[in-house]
Amino acid sequence: MFSDNENGSSPNGSKWLLLLLLGAVLASGYIIWNSSKKIAPGLIETPDGEIVLSPEREAKRDRELEEIDNAIQYALVATIDGYYPCLSCPFGIKTIYLYKGNVWKYGVTRKGEAERYPGGNYGADNLLFLPMFEGTYSECLKREKTLIYNYPLLPEAIERQVILARPPGNKYDS
Repeated sequence: MFSDNENGSSPNGSKWLLLLLLGAVLASGYIIWNSSKKIAPGLIETPDGEIVLSPEREAKRDRELEEIDNAIQYALVATIDGYYPCLSCPFGIKTIYLYKGNVWKYGVTRKGEAERYPGGNYGADNLLFLPMFEGTYSECLKREKTLIYNYPLLPEAIERQVILARPPGNKYDS
């Protein structure tokens, strides 16, 4: 009924043995893989098995915590009379005339002027970065919001033919 090969074993028997052996190797590899810890980037395991932050992640955390405590609320003001881009103008108006000293934008930075505006690229020419308040990030955000919402009440805003809801450089209320 079953035919044996010359040495008396079934030809399919060695295939099954090979498949069984391969399955055992794969199962062992799976068990070993799942039993070892996988550690996310930014974490390291000390020689005694403790999981700690990498020095780079610790430094990033400390830097970000420091930034929360040390922010600047600022204004970008026109340095000369002229036309400036208007990001908040209604009715499809793209530019607005500002006089020297008029506010173009209110903002907050935790990084300082050089990192917030590399190379002095403020979003328009002829603008000056004017720090107005230094404090925590939360304090600076509250001041920025107040200044943006109260902008339409400033004499420079009321005198215009089109009274803006926010400074021309502030596309949004934040």
